[in-house]
Amino acid sequence: MGAMIKVEHLSLDVPVFLQRERGSTGWGGMFFGAAFDPPKRRMARLLDDLSFEIKEGDRVAILGRNGAGKSTLLRVLNRVYQPSHGSVVVEGSCQALLNMSLGFNAEATVRENIHLRGIAMGLKSSFLREQIGPILEFSGLQEKVNHRLRTLSSGQKMRLGFAISTSVQHDIILMDEWVGAGDADFMAKAKERMRSRVGGSKIVVLASHSVGLLRDICNKALVLERGRLVHAGDITTSLKHYHDLMARARNTPDAPGETEVPVHGQVYGAVEEITAAGDGRFLVKGWMVDTEGAVPSGLALERNGFRYVAEEVERIPRPDVMRHFGLSTEQCGFLALVKVPGCSAPADLGIGVRVLGGATTDTSGTQLRMAAAVAAALSPAAVSPPKEAQG
Repeated sequence: MGAMIKVEHLSLDVPVFLQRERGSTGWGGMFFGAAFDPPKRRMARLLDDLSFEIKEGDRVAILGRNGAGKSTLLRVLNRVYQPSHGSVVVEGSCQALLNMSLGFNAEATVRENIHLRGIAMGLKSSFLREQIGPILEFSGLQEKVNHRLRTLSSGQKMRLGFAISTSVQHDIILMDEWVGAGDADFMAKAKERMRSRVGGSKIVVLASHSVGLLRDICNKALVLERGRLVHAGDITTSLKHYHDLMARARNTPDAPGETEVPVHGQVYGAVEEITAAGDGRFLVKGWMVDTEGAVPSGLALERNGFRYVAEEVERIPRPDVMRHFGLSTEQCGFLALVKVPGCSAPADLGIGVRVLGGATTDTSGTQLRMAAAVAAALSPAAVSPPKEAQG
């Protein structure tokens, strides 16, 4: 049986309740207003006239800034929401990795929750009985099988939900961010299973802010903006459209009701070379961008928990990286001069060195704050640039 998703003129309206702005002089006034001035109901359109088709073999990224409708669209495709207008046709078995705790009951045992979650996924009880052992082994919860779910830690619950959700290979996988949870050993198993499930699926639809991940997995993309489909095409041109959209949003003051544009999202990149420059200084060469396609304004090197702010940062054109990720600027390369006391050669930095990027609020080095997080946990050769950038 083949797999296919066809959406025609999809719109989704949901009710929202708004309270009229009013002043209050005390508790009595607040309760009086709540009793005699109830919120007004109105309809809000979350998705507006979307039409597209996803065929077997497609790996589709859903791009858009926060509030664009990415997660909402995934839920419509998974039949959580019914369209207000238009139609959605999904052919093939479908698994949505959107909510790992769906179907769980805190007062039921782990064994019972495997059945509850599995039934919520549409699996048969006979199949679930055979899968209890493998699910418990994968999640590392063999000794907790008869414990109530509420006695488990949040990490153990996430591991259990992931093990159940990925126990079956489906024709179609819908994902809201790349799924992973737990300690390093479990993360390694989870990533391997995710690669296997994605590889074995006929269709994958993935919404994520990790542009590097989307670039590696997906061959096509949809770009959403305020619930509307503004672009559909191959992943490279779609990423370019998305980054152009984010660049325009950063340069245009938000109108009332506009979705907030973060200054910097997650930062990613690669360090390609670290060389000694004398007097404890090092030249760090590489490239770095954030998930909105912007170039981070600050750069620092972290070693043994201490951060050393770059004294100088020269921007270098990297058209190869720009093409690979569909960026709106080629000025994403950098050559940074960083002083690290007590080190004279790259080998002195050790293997745990990391390069950070973000918005610097203090250049003293002691109070440096970086937006969102790390470009990557990088040793000098830990992360390779895009294939197009090598050589």
